[in-house]
Amino acid sequence: MSKSLLKEPILEIERILELIPQKPPFVMVDRLLEYTENTGKTGFVIPIDNILVENGIFSEPGLIEHMAQSMSLWRGYQGFMSGLDKPRTGFIGSIKSVEILALPKAGSTLTTYVEILQEFKNVTSVGAKTEDETGKLLATSEMKTVTVD
Repeated sequence: MSKSLLKEPILEIERILELIPQKPPFVMVDRLLEYTENTGKTGFVIPIDNILVENGIFSEPGLIEHMAQSMSLWRGYQGFMSGLDKPRTGFIGSIKSVEILALPKAGSTLTTYVEILQEFKNVTSVGAKTEDETGKLLATSEMKTVTVD
């Protein structure tokens, strides 16, 4: 992985909210740990009252949304670096593959690694893998995201 272009990790939720189009209660990332031209590393401490927590467990849709928002955060920081004053809106265009190996409990800390596989106009193919705080692999995915503005 290339050297991160961040001077230091972004850990303040207020700053994260400036970089992503999602707003509470549907925010599934709370830190940007690394950023390169083609990769990123994000984090998320799962709140017990998160909208996608069911019976104290972060759901499958929660993990998928977290991986997608990790891409969104990467894209938001890319926009910031290029001078944009607000994050671009986008959505999951398609999911090529997703593998959920385990579901984390609320209170767990997720770390997700995203890699830009291919970009063409407003469509980006991205791979992601999510681990818990022990380094246990929880999920992997490959999806296409579409930026609309």
